[in-house]
Amino acid sequence: MKKLFSLLLLVALIIGGWYFASPWLAMKGLADAAKAGDVAELESRVDFDALRASASEQINEATQRQRGQGGFLGEISGAVVERVGREVANRALTPEAVGTMVSSGAFAAGLLPERLRGQEISWDVEREGLENFRAIGTFEDGTAGPILIFARDGLGWKLTGFEIVEPNVPQTDYTFY
Repeated sequence: MKKLFSLLLLVALIIGGWYFASPWLAMKGLADAAKAGDVAELESRVDFDALRASASEQINEATQRQRGQGGFLGEISGAVVERVGREVANRALTPEAVGTMVSSGAFAAGLLPERLRGQEISWDVEREGLENFRAIGTFEDGTAGPILIFARDGLGWKLTGFEIVEPNVPQTDYTFY
């Protein structure tokens, strides 16, 4: 009986350790591969088909919001932007681009606002059950960075999506007298 209890306790500790540590380890592994420029490791940690689908979905949502605002010309330009955006996402989402986003907060350093360039980005993990977690990026000055979405892949994790957050000015507490 004592051996069975010890075995069950050991199994519970292993499962609990995996549940709490594996997202952090997955994000650290992705960040380390990005900093080292290890393309093969980045390819193994990212589901590029799902990542491209995520980018296309975000482009579609953005163009749908813009379409209703411009009448007929807005419809035409929205359709063109949607098609071009999808094509750009398919060609631009490479292991190198993902590595740049993880290490700098943008797919290309030129896309970052000037005030964010050169700032370190840190990542916090937010669990979403057993199947997903989100890595939330924050720049040194408190500005929100991108959000990376991971899905479970066996006992590991793969990057499957992202959300680009518009860089904002960090919140400041103003007191007026």
